[in-house]
Amino acid sequence: MTDHISHHNSFGLAGAEVAALPGSGNSSLLFIVGTDQPDRLKVDGNRFSLAGTTDLYKLLGPEPHDRLQLTPNYFRQARQAELGGYSCILNLITEPEENSRVLENLRKLLKGLPGKVVNHPDAVRRSTRDQVAKLLAGTPGLAVPRAVRLRGSKPAYAVQLIERTGLTFPLILRRIGTHTGKIVGLMDSAQDVAAALESDGEYIATEFVDFASSDGLYRKYRVFFFGDQVIFRHMLVSDGWNVHGRDRSRVMAERKDLLEEEERLFDRPDGAFPPEVHEVLRAVRKRMALDFFGIDFGLTQDRRLLLFEANSTMNFFPFLADPRFDYVKRCVSPARLAFRKLLGLPAGRTVEP
Repeated sequence: MTDHISHHNSFGLAGAEVAALPGSGNSSLLFIVGTDQPDRLKVDGNRFSLAGTTDLYKLLGPEPHDRLQLTPNYFRQARQAELGGYSCILNLITEPEENSRVLENLRKLLKGLPGKVVNHPDAVRRSTRDQVAKLLAGTPGLAVPRAVRLRGSKPAYAVQLIERTGLTFPLILRRIGTHTGKIVGLMDSAQDVAAALESDGEYIATEFVDFASSDGLYRKYRVFFFGDQVIFRHMLVSDGWNVHGRDRSRVMAERKDLLEEEERLFDRPDGAFPPEVHEVLRAVRKRMALDFFGIDFGLTQDRRLLLFEANSTMNFFPFLADPRFDYVKRCVSPARLAFRKLLGLPAGRTVEP
């Protein structure tokens, strides 16, 4: 997921392969950013656009920090950064599919360092859709659709793998590394899947589970985990199964009942869900190795949680400017406090960003 990162002063390492992005200096906190695809690094004045970077750092506001950008060729540089003086290193390279090389470079860079590492690259690399589906399968109260990885260069093998695995159709087909509801399509047969594969692509096929509520609408919930703390972010409602943020304006804005339903969930920072929902979320937390991550889920009519995805690439921002949704911003202060606690920072001010 692409996002913007503010550019501050020089860290002391420069060049095409190592762009050092520090904050206010004299800090014990280091942000790590980077991408496997340097052509997707965009510089516009004091703004950076990087693939595979979460936007949770915005919760910290002007917190003093240093930032280091990694590239695939980082270790070809004559000099490398000295990271031993940082008490906390925050890994913001969160998309494992598109950034495997820089995550491996980060793993090497962190080897033997004494400081706290938040979202170690090994944990990030284990957070692909298919690996998370296997990890969370069998969690009581959680429905986890099965998922398999397919190579576009081997469509015949893809058909065999789907048939051998016994996946139930229809299947949601998406390219690896894609988020925000971007899919190739909903496939009704293995032959449809094979026909949709492109030779240069790698894909994830996931079983589709209908999660329409009794009123025919589809609800998608998002919560974030910061350590053991749970922060409810939103409930989106749509008339179709592929629920997007734009459904706020399209479906929810004129429905007072839906606005009130979502707002009631903000009565608790972790979401005013029934106790059984919180129990499932606690079980998910215990199985995931990531220090911070988000989870998107639905609720089936038999009241099980339905996993959509769980990873640290989910964005927390932005918020819709429509004042009818101002209540959603109530999640910012508890999220900021939880994130600062995870990083070992003092509570600080909790003003909106």
